Amino acid sequence: MIKFRKAKIEDAQLYFNWANDKIVRENSFNSSEINYEQHIKWFTNKLNSADCFFYLFLNEQDIPVGQVRIDKTNEEVVIGISIDEKQRGKGFGEQMLNQATDDYLKQFPAAKIMAYVKEENTASLKLFSSANFIKIDEVKVGEHKCHIFKK
Repeated sequence: MIKFRKAKIEDAQLYFNWANDKIVRENSFNSSEINYEQHIKWFTNKLNSADCFFYLFLNEQDIPVGQVRIDKTNEEVVIGISIDEKQRGKGFGEQMLNQATDDYLKQFPAAKIMAYVKEENTASLKLFSSANFIKIDEVKVGEHKCHIFKK
């Protein structure tokens, strides 16, 4: 069983470590390594934004297992997920997506939450399908072919 809380500024280092994880970088649309000072500025801005929801997930021992971010930009609500490398393969992803989207949709019932997943990211393609996201399109984002899911 996992639970979540909203991220805090004290979580900045943890999020920085997750963001620079090799697999996370490979599956991101911008795969460049993230600079710490830029990360702190970005993280602080996101924490202070009414349009960004950082869900930090913890296991029963209160060990962080991963995060889900739901971000409203212009007319779109976009979700992203990353799981700590030591916690991958334990079945947390579906629970994390469901808990985060349930919480967000309680607050914004009319929202349509979108996920953009690179075609080669087979783990996330399976994950979003298993969490009841519906594949609605395939597009190119930069040079990457990706699948768009909606919930």
